[in-house]
Amino acid sequence: MTAEELKRDYKLYLNKIKSDIPEVLKDGRLKRGVLIERLVERSPLSDVDKLDLSASAVLAQYKSIIGTAIKRMEQYGDLEVNEYGEIALKKKPQVIAREAEISRYIIEQVKESALTLREITDRALDYFGASKTLTLDDDVSIEIMVRHLTSDLVRRKKLSYSYGKYTLSPETIVIKKPKSLFEEFIILLNSKGGEFFENYSAILLDKYYRSIGMRVGYCNVIGGSDDGGIDVILTVSDQLGFEDKILVQCKQKSGTNVTLKELKEFVGAFYVDKGTRGIYMTTARFHKEASLLFNDLHNIIPIDGAKLFDIAKKCQCGVKLENGEYKIDREFFFA
Repeated sequence: MTAEELKRDYKLYLNKIKSDIPEVLKDGRLKRGVLIERLVERSPLSDVDKLDLSASAVLAQYKSIIGTAIKRMEQYGDLEVNEYGEIALKKKPQVIAREAEISRYIIEQVKESALTLREITDRALDYFGASKTLTLDDDVSIEIMVRHLTSDLVRRKKLSYSYGKYTLSPETIVIKKPKSLFEEFIILLNSKGGEFFENYSAILLDKYYRSIGMRVGYCNVIGGSDDGGIDVILTVSDQLGFEDKILVQCKQKSGTNVTLKELKEFVGAFYVDKGTRGIYMTTARFHKEASLLFNDLHNIIPIDGAKLFDIAKKCQCGVKLENGEYKIDREFFFA
């Protein structure tokens, strides 16, 4: 397996790891390092891949995806960590699977129209059937689960709540008929979620720096709720050997601009983590005050949606050139 293949199929491997974790932890707690090694054993990496311990190797990147999966499952309450750093399942595997199934169902329902919690619950009970409303963890019913998951989807900004009804969050609404290739490209990026955008940004920057003759020594997605304001870290060097540590913030936005406050938070994280260059990458635009601040930031640059699209075309990342015309690379987004 190559690093490029791993980046391309990132979501596939992330989901595989999430399904592997309950299997590995079903017999009890494990130290983080032991858990990671056991997940590597279940990976599709070859024996040769597993022997390469360099920072840019495919093994290091796979372990990074494992770290992201563990963080996500901790964040959503699927895992717990004790005072000794041991990780265990907080929920049984069948409960985790059922919650994911019900969450997808809730989102599909509110796409059509605004619904009250009672309406969502009634539809879920009807859809999953009376025979499927048995408790999954002795005391967790479908109705209680729907209430919990609906609240969690609001917290995660997948749903909005107003006047007693739930709707799809503006951040996730997809316009049905884009007016241009650029608009379709941005809509697709926004619809795929923050995790996808972080990984897309890493792949795009890797391709870009290589295309201009620079060597990429390390390119890793940090992500997660505790990323400290940095989503991607990469190191690049020129032909003379000068190296830069580039810190990247990736922000999906639909209908709103990046604010001065958001930019300042990244600037603070940039200096704390001692980057030599910084990139604030967004699918939207920058507020006027934020744009003015960039004039004083000589080692941090903005990449808004328009510039992002230009780089994507140059590197043919999510966009491809066919018969002299640029088109969306649907295999990239939907494979």
